[in-house]
Amino acid sequence: MKNKIPNSWLFGVLGFILATLLMTVGFASTFWIVVVTVLASAAGYWLDKYDFDFTPLVQIFKRK
Repeated sequence: MKNKIPNSWLFGVLGFILATLLMTVGFASTFWIVVVTVLASAAGYWLDKYDFDFTPLVQIFKRK
């Protein structure tokens, strides 16, 4: 438990990032950034959970 970041710091940083995005790029762009980030995080979680192996896919695109 020593390495755990307190929630107040985590959500403080998250709030700062969201406020900065809202002020610089606007609501619609910030919304899509959040949506894409959540979808990518969910995809990464599911790939880790089911231990997906990218080796066959990498071999297709690997130069010889």
